Formats: sequence, C-alpha cells, structure tokens
Amino acid sequence: MDSERHSRLPVAPLVAVVVVLLLLPALYVLAIGPIGALVDNGYISSDSALCDTLQVIYAPLGFCAEHCPPFESFLVWYMKLCGGT
Repeated sequence: MDSERHSRLPVAPLVAVVVVLLLLPALYVLAIGPIGALVDNGYISSDSALCDTLQVIYAPLGFCAEHCPPFESFLVWYMKLCGGT
C-alpha cells in the first residue's frame, strides 16, 4: 500500500505549474497596454528610472513589433484600447 501511494505524483501541483507557465507569457504581452497608458497619461514620468526599466523589460516586444507588422498593429490597437496613445 505504501509503495502505491509513493509511486504516484500529485497532479494538482503539476497542473498549477503548467497553467502558470502558459499564462506568464500572455500576461507579459498584455501588461504593456496598461503600463503604456500609465506612462502616456503621466502617472509614470517618462524621465524616471522606472520608465527606463520598463523600456528594457518590454524591449523584446518592441523588437517583435518592428519585425512583424501584424504584431505591431495588434500592439498599437491594444495600447489605444487601454488608454494610451
């Protein structure tokens, strides 16, 4: 009985890890809209160290947008939807 109980892996933690790993990239991309709106509307100063850090963090999305016009169109649309310019 003990060997049967130890041979099975718990499923719930594995499912949680898979869900988190799938959601993190989506949240990364979707967070650029509200962050852009905060900067555009003056809640985050464009001269601040925080803004510089955010530019570094989101530079890969800028690179993708430069090289993939449909992705750039999506980002522009999404940032306008979130209240950015």
